[in-house]
Amino acid sequence: MGCGGATTISPATALSLSSAAGRTRGTPCWSSSEASPADPAGILATWQLAGGQLDCCRWRGVRCSNSTGYVVGLNLRYVPVNNIIALSDLLVGQISPSLLSLHHLKHLDLSWNNLQGPSGRLPEFLGSLKSLRYLNLSGIPFQGRVPPQLGNLTNLHSLDLYLLVDTNAFFTIPSLMVLYLTSCNLMMANQSLPHLNLTKLERLDLSYNDFIHPVTSCWFWNLTSLQYLNVGGNYWYSQFPEALGGMTSLQVLDFSDNSAIGNPQSMYITTVNMTKLCNLEILHLDESYIHGNITELFEGFPQCPLNKLKELYLNDNNFTGVLPGWIGRWTNLLTLDLSNNQITGEIPSEIGMLTNLTDLYLDGNNFTGLVTHEQN
Repeated sequence: MGCGGATTISPATALSLSSAAGRTRGTPCWSSSEASPADPAGILATWQLAGGQLDCCRWRGVRCSNSTGYVVGLNLRYVPVNNIIALSDLLVGQISPSLLSLHHLKHLDLSWNNLQGPSGRLPEFLGSLKSLRYLNLSGIPFQGRVPPQLGNLTNLHSLDLYLLVDTNAFFTIPSLMVLYLTSCNLMMANQSLPHLNLTKLERLDLSYNDFIHPVTSCWFWNLTSLQYLNVGGNYWYSQFPEALGGMTSLQVLDFSDNSAIGNPQSMYITTVNMTKLCNLEILHLDESYIHGNITELFEGFPQCPLNKLKELYLNDNNFTGVLPGWIGRWTNLLTLDLSNNQITGEIPSEIGMLTNLTDLYLDGNNFTGLVTHEQN
């Protein structure tokens, strides 16, 4: 049992669920009458015989196939109430190898629990769950490297290892479409990452990994299938590469919070041709120590018959110059944040054409003149 009233996943619990691997709906899932673990948070409250619920497909967090009755999903993610983490409500223990009996398991989410076990290491046997398409182990305080056995999950589409440190033993999973490696201490991994075969990747999050090198040397610029790219919270510098203009599938690009602390060099993006990024909806370049002329930057933005740009965050940088009048073309804009730059001149009246705009921030610049009624 867990300390301080915390919930403990016992081997018996995992084994009882595993016994359902070859069963269909309505048949008992427990192989013994052993009692379920203490469960103050109610996470496993339905995983017991006491209530007469023998069908594990009705247990909380368990999902079964409608056609076969096989267990295909386990969702035991800890969800804090009002963003407050109650340590006594976390699942505590270790991930049991008995999960290997769930031959049809496609979705496994154990995130934000204390399931690191006595060894503290991510179990190698997870690489044998060959049917997995979704694996979320984010927030579990594992220690050591990611075992290369995870590379055996050739059907995996989504992998989230947020906060898992020392992930230097990288693996190749060509089927991956979603990869979240936020805060994984990857500062020295830039040379290893290019060897990943991720040609199908659509969503990539490498934020807050303390990367310190020229942005041109990043390995992800050739991933033209990316729709979502978040690499904020790092220490990039130098000029953005022209390859950015070829990432035409991008819908969200986040280079925000690029710290200048310990990195006095700036980033430059104004010369990059992004006119063909017609799917771009959200662009975060805020707080990134970026220099350049605001008009030149806007001239390189998407110029498509249907401009999808909805949110533009350029605040807290060193942009200079004046706002062009044709800013009124971006009629889909909902949010425009240009605050805390060095933009000069008058606010163009065409900004009043942005009829969908709900949030506009222009403070902290050097604008002149008056704001007219048409601009409100």
